[in-house]
Amino acid sequence: MKTSVLSMLFLVLMTTAPLAFNGKDLEGLKKTGSCGGCDLRGAKLQSANLADAFLKGANMRDSILKQINLKNANLINSDMRRSDLEKATLIGADLENAILQDADMEKAVMTGANFRQTDLRSADFESAEIEGGKFQKADLRKASFKRTNLTRANFSDAKVTEVNFKRSVLVGAIFTNAELNDTNFSRADLTGARLEEADLRRANFYRSDLIKTDFSGADLSNAGFWGANLSGANLEDVKGLEQDQLDVACGDKETILPRKLTIKVCQR
Repeated sequence: MKTSVLSMLFLVLMTTAPLAFNGKDLEGLKKTGSCGGCDLRGAKLQSANLADAFLKGANMRDSILKQINLKNANLINSDMRRSDLEKATLIGADLENAILQDADMEKAVMTGANFRQTDLRSADFESAEIEGGKFQKADLRKASFKRTNLTRANFSDAKVTEVNFKRSVLVGAIFTNAELNDTNFSRADLTGARLEEADLRRANFYRSDLIKTDFSGADLSNAGFWGANLSGANLEDVKGLEQDQLDVACGDKETILPRKLTIKVCQR
């Protein structure tokens, strides 16, 4: 009986002990810039220069990576959940199929970074620079992109439900076939953005710039457009759009609307 109790206590201690990185892996990374599949859980790499590093499949959960330089790094299939990447540089980095759930990437510079099929649930991108970012088929549910520059970013076929894009720059962004229900676009700039066939049920476009935005074929059921500018927007073949949704918005003679719906002209 005593032996079984001790065994159970040992198992509990082992399963609840904090995860630690492998010291040899960390030293190897610092020397060679390569550590594919290595164990860096909880590592402190703040301000480290790891440009062009090979970290494919690395375990970097809960790591401190503030202001780290990971420009053009290979982070495919890496696990970076809950890691702190505030003000990090990931320009051109490849994070395809990586896990960054609950990661902090506030004010990070990620121009042209690849997040295809990446798990970004509840990640924080507030005030980040992600122009030309690639998010195709990524899972971004409940992530925050508040005040983020996402000019020409691609979110095609991505899960973007309950995401906060408040005051973000989404000029020329692509959301074709994306799941965007319950997403907040208030005061965002979506000039020239493409949202064809997107699920925008209950999306909030409060005071958004939707100039020449393409909504063709999208589901706009219960979406809010209070104070939104739809000048030149394409709302052809949209689903669920009612006149009362347009009554609180404005457009111009170039705005394409479904039959029988109208919109007042924006006042300059």
